[in-house]
Amino acid sequence: MTIQTDPIFSNHYKVYINHTDAGGIVYHANHLTFFENCRRDWLTSLGFDGYFFEMDGTADGTDGQQGKVHFVVSRADLTYKLPLLVDDNLVVTIADVVKKSASLIITQHIYRNDDDFKNGKIATTGVITLACVMNGEHGIRPCRLPMAFR
Repeated sequence: MTIQTDPIFSNHYKVYINHTDAGGIVYHANHLTFFENCRRDWLTSLGFDGYFFEMDGTADGTDGQQGKVHFVVSRADLTYKLPLLVDDNLVVTIADVVKKSASLIITQHIYRNDDDFKNGKIATTGVITLACVMNGEHGIRPCRLPMAFR
């Protein structure tokens, strides 16, 4: 028996025909889109309104790094348990976040509707690793998480 805990963040999304194949089933890659939308909405709810975050290299604990940092997906492990269908009203969650020095590992779930969410009936599970990178004069390089994420 699993003990379900409240998610860190959740949001509702509607499945439209453009998310699906000819049979009305959400195309497998579009599960990643729903996960991405949820992560973006989560960051916005935390006060991070842009995809890029300025670091001034002084008080933010970044060892003197300056520039714009952002997250890129470096790994995605998905498990598909139930199909998502056109017109489903999904609940997409962030269940867990593990902070590393230069990355976040985020566990996410998709539920087909509110009842499935309440009953813990997961349609898709994703474990997504986001690497923190900086755009600088020498290209895109890994960097430590900004202090705000620590």
